Amino acid sequence: MSTFFHPTHQELTDLFAKAGNAHRAGELNVAERVYRELLRYCPDLPLLHYNLGLVYFQAEDFVQAQHSFARAVELAPDDGDSRFNLALTEKKIGNLGRASDHYRQLLKQQPDCVDALYNLGGCCKDSGRQEEAMELYRRVLRLDPDHAAANSNLAFLCHRQGEIDLAVHPYRRVLAVQPDHAAARHMLAALTGEEPDASSNAYVRGVFEQYSDHYERSLLGELEYCVPTALRRLLAERRPEARFRHGLDLGCGTGLGAEAFADLVEAFDGVDLSPKMLQVAAEKKLYRRLHAAAIDACLLDCPETYDFALAADVLAYIGDLNTLFTLLARRMRPGGLFAFSTESWTGEGHHLLPCGRFAHGAGYVRDMAGGGGWRVLGCARQGLRKEKGQWVEGDLWLCELDAAPARQREARGG
Repeated sequence: MSTFFHPTHQELTDLFAKAGNAHRAGELNVAERVYRELLRYCPDLPLLHYNLGLVYFQAEDFVQAQHSFARAVELAPDDGDSRFNLALTEKKIGNLGRASDHYRQLLKQQPDCVDALYNLGGCCKDSGRQEEAMELYRRVLRLDPDHAAANSNLAFLCHRQGEIDLAVHPYRRVLAVQPDHAAARHMLAALTGEEPDASSNAYVRGVFEQYSDHYERSLLGELEYCVPTALRRLLAERRPEARFRHGLDLGCGTGLGAEAFADLVEAFDGVDLSPKMLQVAAEKKLYRRLHAAAIDACLLDCPETYDFALAADVLAYIGDLNTLFTLLARRMRPGGLFAFSTESWTGEGHHLLPCGRFAHGAGYVRDMAGGGGWRVLGCARQGLRKEKGQWVEGDLWLCELDAAPARQREARGG
């Protein structure tokens, strides 16, 4: 006849302390094992399920975290922390509806919970309920006017809906609290007509870090993005025999550009500001090397030379093109080709659009290319991608580096 061993109260207390110490030390496997052992003896103790959920959440095992937090909520429905973390976890695993339900339940108990209001706003934003999201962000700001993230998201949604005047104030509030907030500074410049020479590296990195997990799905599916294949057609029309030993993909993102030219280029290097985008690109096995850096820094530091360069939908984040053409020429072999796109601008020079991207006049691009030692082989105007159902007009370019200016630059540099 077997008997069930049950630890003493002190032994249970010691086990609980051991689990907590392991958790704080980052020893998640130990903490999980001890919390599970404790649950053998106290299966209906909400705190144990809650703490185990924290362990799984920290380990990014969100499915197990969801099970643990859900059990904690079942045992203690009025515990706000358990419900809040369950909502966080539901969103992590893609259950926006369930996450929203839990935030709403929590707000019935705590109507002025700023974190719940803000996170529910995020769920609404991500599921396309823009008006509801905006009202939730306004509720946050009535409670906490300096909430930078709520101000930033409210400004973004107002901007997206074309309510420019309503977007300006919250962007300014963000900068009042966080003067170095790159996205707010850039978008405020776009909305108020300022003309910086380029988007800041921090702004570009932030945009694409957030975008990385659904970048290709959004571009190819929703926006009908076609720049790399269109540049490939332009190259085939102007230089059908062209083949390249070494290519450089500027602002390579997830590798869509290199995919379009992979059969023409023996080896590709890529450079991008977003490490998350580069992780996706690396999985495609298209690149020999990938550099997490700004384009100008890469061109200054890179010891390689190239006979082909690509910048698909990249110059929309660079206003003044003089430095780009000049630095790239130093990395190119004589006669090297540069294929790139720009968004069209009917005026002179470059212009920061309200959407936050730069557009370039065709005459300006020709002048900057010529000044850097490049000769335009071809230019074609076409839609680059769709935005709100309408094609964004752009120009596709193919330029060749003149041999003589390249030798002169090398001579002066030596």
